[in-house]
Amino acid sequence: MATYLGVDWAGSCWLVVAAGDEPTVTTEPSFLNVWHEHGHDAASVLVDIPIGLPERGTRACDEAAMDVLGPRRSTVFAIPSREVVETDDYDTARELNGDTLASQSWWLFPRIREVDVFLQENEDATDHVYESHPEVCFAKLATEPLPPKDTNDGRDERLALLADAPALHKRIDTVLTEREDGTEWHDRISVGKRDDLLDAAVLAYTAQQLELGSRETDQTYPHLPEDPAEDDELGLPMEIIYPEMKR
Repeated sequence: MATYLGVDWAGSCWLVVAAGDEPTVTTEPSFLNVWHEHGHDAASVLVDIPIGLPERGTRACDEAAMDVLGPRRSTVFAIPSREVVETDDYDTARELNGDTLASQSWWLFPRIREVDVFLQENEDATDHVYESHPEVCFAKLATEPLPPKDTNDGRDERLALLADAPALHKRIDTVLTEREDGTEWHDRISVGKRDDLLDAAVLAYTAQQLELGSRETDQTYPHLPEDPAEDDELGLPMEIIYPEMKR
């Protein structure tokens, strides 16, 4: 059975969930490590980080994701142009962005640049690494609005949406339970990263559900925007993949 990766930035490391016959949960210090340790054997990698940066304005996929989430639209960061993202100084970046720049977006810029540079330097990865957004995935799987994911009800309902992938569900449930009362000092998947674990898990679930493989296969999959996604100036598609809705 193929392996599918879901990857989420967890504040100090990349949290990696692998869906397949024997699901695993681990962390890596860099996206390069994610690829070298796991990516070569994976059918695809879904990462919660913007891939493809606009020359100006905002990305259509971000605007579409905000529309999908409605009241929870604040979980989507409207990523500005490549010029802004590649700027090292906050005041300069803010000025370039029309004198406005959310702090959440600014702190995400290093991770965006990390993945962007990785894809530029590793052409073999560009056909296997895709962008997604956990809250969009959960929203598409749910039949009604979900409670905030930082609440027990929110976590429980999101975990339940993974139940039709029994091996993955069991593994994530086990790790979440182990973290309820804290964790050993050396364990990088701490109690505070349970939300990130669910995020990475739904990305792995989505890739597995879609049987997402290489772009070279010209397969179709649901994505935002629904119209064909535009490529950025480096040829990276600006799209957000989501799972098929449950019947």
